Amino acid sequence: MLDSYFTAAQQQQLVLAIVLGLGAVVLHFRGKHRAALVVLTMAALVLRLWACFLDPFLNHWDEVFHGMVGKNMVTDPFKPMLFTEPDMPVTGNWSMMHIWLHKPPFFLWQIALSISLFGPEPWAVRIPSALWMTAYVPLVYRIATLLLANAGSHSRQYTAFGAALLTTFSFYIQELVSGATATEHNDAVFFGCIAGSTWVYLEYLRSGAYRWVVLVGLFSACAMLTKWYFGAIVFLPWTLRLLYTRPFLAEFKKWALAASCMALPVLAWVAYITLRFPAEAAHEWTFKAQHFAVPMDGHDGPWHYHLNAINELLHPLTWWIVSLCLVLLVLRIADRDKRIFIVSIALSTHVFFAFAATKMLGYTMFLLPLYLIAVAHGITMPFELIKANRPKQWGLGLSFSVLAGFLLNIELTQYRHTVHEPADEHQLHRRQHLAVRDAEVLIMDQLGDPERTILFNVPKVYDIQFMFRTGVLCMRGIPSEMHVEKLRAKGYTIKALQDGLEAEAFPSGIELIPDSVATFPRIARP
Repeated sequence: MLDSYFTAAQQQQLVLAIVLGLGAVVLHFRGKHRAALVVLTMAALVLRLWACFLDPFLNHWDEVFHGMVGKNMVTDPFKPMLFTEPDMPVTGNWSMMHIWLHKPPFFLWQIALSISLFGPEPWAVRIPSALWMTAYVPLVYRIATLLLANAGSHSRQYTAFGAALLTTFSFYIQELVSGATATEHNDAVFFGCIAGSTWVYLEYLRSGAYRWVVLVGLFSACAMLTKWYFGAIVFLPWTLRLLYTRPFLAEFKKWALAASCMALPVLAWVAYITLRFPAEAAHEWTFKAQHFAVPMDGHDGPWHYHLNAINELLHPLTWWIVSLCLVLLVLRIADRDKRIFIVSIALSTHVFFAFAATKMLGYTMFLLPLYLIAVAHGITMPFELIKANRPKQWGLGLSFSVLAGFLLNIELTQYRHTVHEPADEHQLHRRQHLAVRDAEVLIMDQLGDPERTILFNVPKVYDIQFMFRTGVLCMRGIPSEMHVEKLRAKGYTIKALQDGLEAEAFPSGIELIPDSVATFPRIARP
């Protein structure tokens, strides 16, 4: 169809999403704001589903682990497991655990539900993220509308729509949904929950109704049960609000009700895992506590790491453009509560993670709605000086559309999710993912009864891939003779891939699958 490495079907989906996005722009500037938002949300859904099918395998890191734990939770949703057989040589490392408490369960339950509905497919693991990131679009629109409630109606509508358009076509969101960037589905669901808590908190500021109070607590609980501490970030501006709101007691009662709605589900899960899995829970609390002082798993960087993350994930925007736009947005908002909300959340997040030793790209990116709303407002501001509607609308429509096109970054998506000819070094990793699936067919032919066989010496991380796709228990490395005896006593047949090693390296009791029968593809990842 087009000169592209995407398939024809992928190109058609992409064109459909772009056409819907442009249609939404036309509808919006013709005054059909609700219809424009509906069409834009449809464009987002098409793009998110497109992202679900970009890779026919679960990605490193961490999607493959999230998918495997989610699959195991289909049969036991309250016993999160990576390896279901406890007598395998599991360790305290989060990538080789039996009981897997490395992440809270809310997003994993959703993955489990999707797998139970659609089967153990990579795209099924991604469906919950696709739905959350589709809902992100109207959420961002509403958050922008509430933040700029006291601005002129045109300015408010332009900013809200522009922010929603940029959210729809964000490359970073597509990468989260596709599972191709670190902590993908965990972040996608977390971002959605934080956006939900932001929305209902702003609704509460607008009306004071108790239903919003309860929803603040529930959305925050969902966020904490996805990524722990910062899930409660909305309570920071609300706590500051207590210092100056009168009557204090009436406001405190609402705050306490919301806090209770948040705390009860979270504490219930904490109590449950502490009582049922005390050793594993204690290990995880210790591991989490070290993140601030120690760069865990080698994830370190300078104090400005997360400012640079904005440059990388929102290209061509930069952290200083976003910062300037945030300042302009705060100055534009007259409401003190909303000013405190933006400043306290943005500042505390970046200060905390500047000092935290462990750094990852997505840690501060739950602020994405604020970033894009601020940028959309920054684009809108100079056009407000134009009195004539037609030039103003054409200018805004073109500006939003061009920036959305840059944010979509089709070339980078194609680079990361296709194999060029000839493939460059980065894409050799993808080529290995594809080659592995063919090799697995040969390996399966050597396993006998897959339900009573455990396969060892599968290369790192591909063991989880193989286990997810086939249901066969397998693990990297060579087990000790003690582990072999334990597993054989349980009725398992123990096999191992030779994978270039000498036969003498394997203990007795293991049936070796020699390289002459089945080999694992070796395509180096740079």
